[in-house]
Amino acid sequence: MAVAYVSLHQGVLVGIAGTRGHGDGTPVSVDSRFHIGSDTKAMTAVLVAQLVQAGELTFDSRIADVLANAAVDASLGAITVRDVLGHRTGLVDDLDLRGLHEATDAVAARREAVYEALRSPRREPDSYAYANLNYMLAGVLVEEILARSWTDIIEERLFAPLEMTSCGFGAPLGDLDPLGHTAEGTPIPHDAPVSDNPPALGPAGTVHCSIGDWAKFATAMLEVLTGTDNEILSAATAADLFAGEEHYVAGWLRTDRDGEVSYGHDGSNTLWYARAVLRPAQRDAVLIASNTGERSAMRAIDELTGAVLRDWPPAS
Repeated sequence: MAVAYVSLHQGVLVGIAGTRGHGDGTPVSVDSRFHIGSDTKAMTAVLVAQLVQAGELTFDSRIADVLANAAVDASLGAITVRDVLGHRTGLVDDLDLRGLHEATDAVAARREAVYEALRSPRREPDSYAYANLNYMLAGVLVEEILARSWTDIIEERLFAPLEMTSCGFGAPLGDLDPLGHTAEGTPIPHDAPVSDNPPALGPAGTVHCSIGDWAKFATAMLEVLTGTDNEILSAATAADLFAGEEHYVAGWLRTDRDGEVSYGHDGSNTLWYARAVLRPAQRDAVLIASNTGERSAMRAIDELTGAVLRDWPPAS
């Protein structure tokens, strides 16, 4: 398990413990990379926000207008970019995972799955309903506007400027990186077909990185949420991205407690588990990652989250 406490006042503190896998005595290190699952969504939302900042679209742009080549069903004609990022499109995860695993072109497979969902929706848009397909759609928006793959775009526009050099996609491949584990505790080799979701789901949840590099992203988000522009986003664009009081916004679940708003998200491909919590009012964040999605790991992450948020920052 790896944990980072991020503070705009005190910097970043990182801790890590454990071994590479069950039955493997190789210790993990601060450079070990963890799969962060759906915590990828917040990164994809930033890529969309960068296009808004550049004037390529707005958060109120209709998907039917942005994706001019898509045959969008009339029932979805009014859905906007903001609806996509907030899971308010009515799209559901009725995906052919086997077909997506077999696809040799992740970009084409993602576009085909998204276009099919827009052409033949299973339900009409209404309130919040979480679906990976929404962030696959967000990835397609970015790809079609910039005419490049989501993986190339996120590497150039997010990882490179933040110097997140450990980041990649799918199960981490290094010989010293942790292995994901089944609920029964069986380690899964990084090159096994079941080591991650299909690459086509990338914008919704396939990023891996070290806990320290993930902390760089959390730091950047705290900066823009507290009024400081940085190399990935302006504070004004971030305010627009996070505007409103919806339950889900910009790849984060919004919580308003005693007048202080925080943002959190969990991520898992069932073999890993990750959690991120941003507290703009306290100007801090906590990130936790484990190489198992088993229930006891979730309970441990709950306990550790509470301990870190309760005890930090330490009394001066």
